[in-house]
Amino acid sequence: MASEGSPGGISRRSFVKYAALGGLVAVGAYSAYKFPEGWDKWLRYGQKDWELAPGVVDYDYVMKHGYGPTSLGFENDIRDSPPSARILNVAQWYDYWPGKTVIDFARYMETKWGVTGVVVNWTSNIYTSNEELFTWVTQTGRKFDVMFPTNYTVETLEKAGLLVNMNKDWIPNYVNIFGPVPTAFPPRFEARRSDLVPEAQDYPQYANGFNNEAGVDYRTPALNGYAYRMNTETYPNPRGTEYFTWDERNSLIAIPYQWGTTGIGYRTDIFRKEDIERLGWAVFELSSYTNPEWLNPRTGQKEPKTFSLTKKRMLLDDMREVYTGALKAVGWKNQEAFRAQGLTTADPTAITKNRAPPYDAAPFNGDYQWSNNETEDPKLQDSMDWLLSFRGDMFGFNTPQQGPWLVSGTMSVDQAWSGDVMYAVRPNTDQFVPVDYFVPKEGGARWIDNATIHRESEKLWLSHEFLNYILDPVVGAVISSWNLYASPNAWSFKLLRYDDAYSFHGFYPDGTTPYNWNPAAEHRIYSDIALGMYGDATLGRYQGQPILPRCEYQKDVGVRNTLKYFRYWRAVKY
Repeated sequence: MASEGSPGGISRRSFVKYAALGGLVAVGAYSAYKFPEGWDKWLRYGQKDWELAPGVVDYDYVMKHGYGPTSLGFENDIRDSPPSARILNVAQWYDYWPGKTVIDFARYMETKWGVTGVVVNWTSNIYTSNEELFTWVTQTGRKFDVMFPTNYTVETLEKAGLLVNMNKDWIPNYVNIFGPVPTAFPPRFEARRSDLVPEAQDYPQYANGFNNEAGVDYRTPALNGYAYRMNTETYPNPRGTEYFTWDERNSLIAIPYQWGTTGIGYRTDIFRKEDIERLGWAVFELSSYTNPEWLNPRTGQKEPKTFSLTKKRMLLDDMREVYTGALKAVGWKNQEAFRAQGLTTADPTAITKNRAPPYDAAPFNGDYQWSNNETEDPKLQDSMDWLLSFRGDMFGFNTPQQGPWLVSGTMSVDQAWSGDVMYAVRPNTDQFVPVDYFVPKEGGARWIDNATIHRESEKLWLSHEFLNYILDPVVGAVISSWNLYASPNAWSFKLLRYDDAYSFHGFYPDGTTPYNWNPAAEHRIYSDIALGMYGDATLGRYQGQPILPRCEYQKDVGVRNTLKYFRYWRAVKY
């Protein structure tokens, strides 16, 4: 039997601890890990008529027996469906779309398909972490049609048999997602929109063969393994292989909705930019900070001032995000120690598992920078120790207030998601809050939140049409201009750049200097692909230090390692 603290096994006594610290998430994860056959039987117990296996949909069956437009080949017209078949139950992150956009879906359905009575329920289904969403769908019995998990949670949900393969024929707007220009546009897709501003009327196409100048690709299966069931590297034992040969056409399970980075938000009236960027994640170690050039608002003169940071630092209430920051911080410190010991003259690298010279040789040996997907106990232990070194005098962990508390001054510095800080700062107004955001030199996380369809959904076509609606260039632009996260929609990005309705024009506080802000030119939102800096589109493409190369996607680390993370998380949080 494994010992209490052994990572090699899970004793019953250990499980009680995991359940206490991870709640129902740990219960569900443990159940699937310890009793895979029982978990599979539980999934099959609720198998739908159109499922060949859990999460494996036979869309020919849906066309014959489900509701949809007869113009698309459905035998049962959705206009004749009962009212309950026109209600979508959607789980969504907090502050992630304007309510009007969701309400307008009903008008869209009536105008385009002649379907009345469409309702999207979502306000009672707002979550603040992926773990909360996972708990809802595995342990509480809550059923959704559409959900928006982050990429690593897509992996977890798919491996648990909780997502369905999508029908790409029902989502023609999917080609709007960043990627190569298609050789042929799908049926029903409008490659020219006369209702848009002249500069954005045509589907974006560039000399590099992509629909975006930076060549970003969120569509190709080989580069986005989590989003396609066909990727055996991500899903070694994909469901449904006895029925289908999974490929790019039929194995899509996730569609990018918004993306961003995780870094540090801070008060610019406390920290000097060069100081906090030099400190990086180490800023959380400080109980005080002295700004040598603090601008005294009364005298207008610069002078030194020391600020207490006790209870003024905060981390996200998110296990994987907190340990991402810790792993990056400790990995960087180890590299600095190599140089201090005379073992190397090379600067530390922020690139995960850097195999390029000189990082492929001693003392780095290709092991640095540490990944945010590490599972070895020594690395997690060192990361935990780093967090505990300042845990006592920091505020704690909170996610919803990461932006508002910086704006109010309740916090001086915190770990933050790019869009949440921007949403609180509102650079598209003239409020000019003294708050800024950056990705630390040591690296951070990058992520994609995705639209997925829960296998409990009984309104498959309506769910697909809702996703297709969200992928419309105008709808995508409205969403991103509202929540100030980065859109993965190339046509929306083009619209944000050229349609002045999404820009802000005003004046700086002096009342005379013009202030012009364009969302597509905001590097704090779009990182390296921004068409400017701080919203100034006159600067051209972003020319600062590369941001995305030092950011890393979190991945599903498996049930055993997730439970291990819970153990280290509890030691820090409670």
